[in-house]
Parts: sequence; C-alpha cells; structure tokens
Amino acid sequence: MNIQAIEQYLDIDASIFNEPTLEALNYYIKQYMLTVPFENINVQNGVPISVDIDDLYDKIINQRRGGFCYEMNHFFGTYLEAKGFTVYRMSATVHQPGGTFSPDGSHMSLVVPLEGVNYVADVGFGDLPLQALPITNLDPTQPITDITGEFRAISENEATYKVQKLENDEWVTRYQAYNTPKQISDFSEMIEYNSSNPESIFVQQLIVTKPQTYGRATMSFNHLTLSKPNNKEKTEVTSNNYRKILKDYFNLDVKIKPFEK
Repeated sequence: MNIQAIEQYLDIDASIFNEPTLEALNYYIKQYMLTVPFENINVQNGVPISVDIDDLYDKIINQRRGGFCYEMNHFFGTYLEAKGFTVYRMSATVHQPGGTFSPDGSHMSLVVPLEGVNYVADVGFGDLPLQALPITNLDPTQPITDITGEFRAISENEATYKVQKLENDEWVTRYQAYNTPKQISDFSEMIEYNSSNPESIFVQQLIVTKPQTYGRATMSFNHLTLSKPNNKEKTEVTSNNYRKILKDYFNLDVKIKPFEK
C-alpha cells in the first residue's frame, strides 16, 4: 500500500499527527468517510468481491470506488495499522426490521483500543458518526452526537457490544458484535453469502451512501434520499439520471448493470 497516495486521496495532512491518538483516529475516520462511499455496486454488477489489500487499494484509491463493510473496514483497518494503531476485526450481526438479527458475521466491525478504552472505528456500516464511539457500560454511557443523530456503543457483558442510535427517544440497536478478534479470512463464507445469496440485502437492493455537510445522501434503485437534520428530500432515480447522481453526490463514475438493461 502506498500510504502517501492514500492520504493524498483522502486529503489527510500527515504532518498533523505523529502518534496513534484518539484525535488522530477521529481525524482519519472523518476524512475517510467524507471521501469514500459505502456502496455495493460490484455485487449488483456480478463482480466478485475481493478483500485482498492490493485489490482493495486498486478499487478504492485507483478507481475511486467504495465498497461494503468487509472491503471498507479491512482497508481502513490496514491503513490504521500502518499508522501505528492496534485494530481488531469483530464479527457482528445486524438488527433487522421485526426485531430479528442477520446471520453472525454478516457485518465486520472495527475496534481500536486506546489508553484503556475500546473504540468502535467503523467506516463500513452506513449511518454512523464521523468519529469513534467509545464502548462503555450502560451507566454511564458516552453518546456521540453527529449531524445525523446521536449514537453510542455499549457493552452489557464482556462477550459483546452493541452500536445504537437514538430514534424517537429510544436507543435502537444497529448491530451487535462479539468481542473476539477475527482474521479477514474468517469472513469468507459471509462475504460469499452477502455478495451472491438471493436472501442477502446486498443482492436484493442497491445501496450507495455517503455523509454530506448537511447530513447524508443515500441512493437506491428507486430514490436518492438527502437526509437533513429536520427533513428528508427524495428524488426519483432512473436509468437516465443515475450516472449524474452517482457523480454529484458520491464522486463515482461507474455503470450499474440493472440500470443499463
């Protein structure tokens, strides 16, 4: 990996931080998330998913693309390791409508320990804040406020932690992860599931999302949704306008096969 090229693309000033600190971590998270979109276009195009670091470097840095959790978090985690951080890749299950959870390992979360505190440094989930979430006990918690809402990471036992968002005055679990560090190879089966199984949400739906100065932009096969603090604006997505939307909101220049049929 060419660290200098990565930092040039992410607009990271390498002279600001010389040590792996929380301030540095938050800076790197923000720069990455504001630049690299979460997207599953390769899944929709039937292109195999690779988590080889050289392939990820080519996709994200050379092709100016994004990816989904395994790609985004593994690449970002490898960058953090090159900057001197300790990074743990954790297996997680995602909360689904109706109170059910996706299969174990359907999400890969990142945890970075700093000065005795574990922080969730997840750039591959979508709607999460532009900074790390300290994992705390229920009392007291340390919520993080972002333009899209209030978030927290809590641990009710040593085995797991939950990432939650405050919705209608209630803390809703986005995903639950297990405090057992994994290797990227441990996710091979779920990478295959999420990229090819008809029951996977990534196979069923197009998801492209990236933070914006006013909130977040999210594109599906049907709509572009601009989420702002007090409202959401929706625009219809068609085969005629999707390329412009990809460029304007996500800086992506790529065809999506279902739109081209």
